[in-house]
Amino acid sequence: MSTFTYLITGASRSLGLGYARQLLESGEHVRVVAGARNPDSAEDLRKLQKKVGEDRLYILKLDVTDAAQVTESVKELESSGFLRDGALDCLINNAGVAQSTGKLPSDIVPDEVLDHLQTNLFGVMNVTSSYLPLLKKGKGKQIFGVSSTCGSIGGPFGENSMATAYCISKVALNMYSRKLSRELEKDGFTVVVFHPGYVKTDMNDGKGDLTTEEAVRLAQVSSAPPTDNIFLKLGKDENGSFWRYDGERMPW
Repeated sequence: MSTFTYLITGASRSLGLGYARQLLESGEHVRVVAGARNPDSAEDLRKLQKKVGEDRLYILKLDVTDAAQVTESVKELESSGFLRDGALDCLINNAGVAQSTGKLPSDIVPDEVLDHLQTNLFGVMNVTSSYLPLLKKGKGKQIFGVSSTCGSIGGPFGENSMATAYCISKVALNMYSRKLSRELEKDGFTVVVFHPGYVKTDMNDGKGDLTTEEAVRLAQVSSAPPTDNIFLKLGKDENGSFWRYDGERMPW
């Protein structure tokens, strides 16, 4: 069976680390490039690499907010020899930030929104643009955006005044991904965004409904063929859609 290679941003902890672990466990053909802002301190990633081998897990220095560093990371990956066929099959834009201030929308200042956009939107744009040539060479042609119910105007957060800056950044991510899906449709891509659930992470002080392990297990379909989406069994017809971790459609 031919290999299937994923790039996961923000893979040193929480959901990103969980996705890397679950993907690697789904089959020997799966290989993962794990992006981490500080690889030297990514102890859990190092342990995982030791378990599965350096030929299946490559730890890549990747600061999504630094466009120049993202560009350099492409060169590092290409010269590393890890990409045997010189291609990536799937990009999982997982890196994100959430800063809860409790402020009302009328009290939010632009810099607070910008802080979220730097990672949740601009970071996604940096990585996607830089790695698109490698993705176009791949057989999978998948791009996932880890969004949130907070990015759904038709969802519950569209009916309250909470988490304004974070919500704005996820709405922006959704529109960017939707536009990208239309651009890349002719090239055979499947571009989707999904809500991973309210997961207990360090960003929300462990206040979620799901553990990382539960969220990853719910979102993963281990019986999916290697050219199908590993998180949700989606085909090309679902390009440009918004999903929930359990396979239900999300309202835009």
